[in-house]
Amino acid sequence: MKSSSTLIALTALCQSASTLAFAPSSTGERASRTRCEASRRDFLSTAVATAGIAASSATLLTPLPGAAKGLGEGGLPDGAAQFSRVIKVKAQLKSVAKRVDEQPDDITKEEWDKIDDFLRTVYSAGNDMKVISKGIFDPSKKEKADEDIKLLQKVVQAAQKPVAQKDVKGFSAIASKADGLFEDFLDQLRDVPDEL
Repeated sequence: MKSSSTLIALTALCQSASTLAFAPSSTGERASRTRCEASRRDFLSTAVATAGIAASSATLLTPLPGAAKGLGEGGLPDGAAQFSRVIKVKAQLKSVAKRVDEQPDDITKEEWDKIDDFLRTVYSAGNDMKVISKGIFDPSKKEKADEDIKLLQKVVQAAQKPVAQKDVKGFSAIASKADGLFEDFLDQLRDVPDEL
């Protein structure tokens, strides 16, 4: 905001200079020509200065791509955004599994439908995990992480059957397996030796 107030002040100064450049003269014809020539020079220099200020302020006021959104609005850089989504989906999966385990009789058909929709979100977390796994440099850990991702997506596809049948035990077993795969994947991201 500091740059916009600076821009307003500079524009006001330039406008007052251009107003003076067009002020009529009251002395003779010769003085009029001199002032007219001076007015043109002032006008051109003011116009160039104003154009320069406008161009530089447009550059300064344009937000950077990463700064366009705040942290809470998904403005994280690639890699960090995917990691954040994976962590959120993992936490939500635990919450959904807990709800299904503790209150199976209270779950309505609409909630089962929402759980089915949520499984699509869990499946797409596998795509985020693929992006994250590109940063794993140890070949054995990368291979294990890729296996975890494929298995997670297969497990999530298999979870659609118990959800469609409203099978609490079947869904709980699959949710537990998926949570274990999330944990195993996150273990592959650790690059600190166990000895420390």
